[in-house]
Amino acid sequence: MALRTVPPVPPVPPGKAAGAAGRWTGVGRVVFALAALLSFTGNALSFHIGSWKDSDLPAGAGFSGGFAGGWEHLVNQPTYFTFLANFLVGLTSLLLALRPHRTSTLFHALRIAGVVCIVITGVVFNVLLRDAPPGTPVEHLNDTIQHIITPILTPLVWLVFDPRGHVTWKRIGLAAIIPLAWLAFTLARGPALDWYPYSILDVPRMGYDGVSVYVLAILAFFFVVAALMWAADRMLAGTSGRTSG
Repeated sequence: MALRTVPPVPPVPPGKAAGAAGRWTGVGRVVFALAALLSFTGNALSFHIGSWKDSDLPAGAGFSGGFAGGWEHLVNQPTYFTFLANFLVGLTSLLLALRPHRTSTLFHALRIAGVVCIVITGVVFNVLLRDAPPGTPVEHLNDTIQHIITPILTPLVWLVFDPRGHVTWKRIGLAAIIPLAWLAFTLARGPALDWYPYSILDVPRMGYDGVSVYVLAILAFFFVVAALMWAADRMLAGTSGRTSG
């Protein structure tokens, strides 16, 4: 007996009101704009903190390098995964606020990367990396925005307002290139600077074997979250098509 193949869910055309983003386009654009503002505010606060605070050295770290507060630490802020994830969320949210019904593969690969990476940021930081509470009110605000509010808000905004039918495995694969490129860059520059942004990437202390355990677990989590997005996107796209048809 021949196997029956399941046809891919096509993107919902703009005229078919792609989910809530189609029904409430005006509301969605405001929400996307606020999400972009929140993400960019968090990154702006990171720049501000880097302008006066030295980089932290984790307890028991196998490396001794770091960055002095000022221009040195300020310009290093974009090399943190948290900064990258918030930037991706801010950029894609801003583009959706300007034009919600986007269909390009590049855009949706960036959007998938932003949503998945910010979820990873929230989970990994709060489960594996959180230690002493932030020392100043501005650091507390920055921590709350980047590690709690944005990681919770972003997938909810995606579920309610993003256009449907655009999460494919090809785009998930393209999205994975971004964190993998960040990882390669981070591990390549680590020995030269004797510095790593997070204790779970501390190669001098744990070796590459020890670091790879965390890397592979987080990579697997990336694809689990992306698979959940794919399943939710198919389901919501089908619901939207039945509602509009």
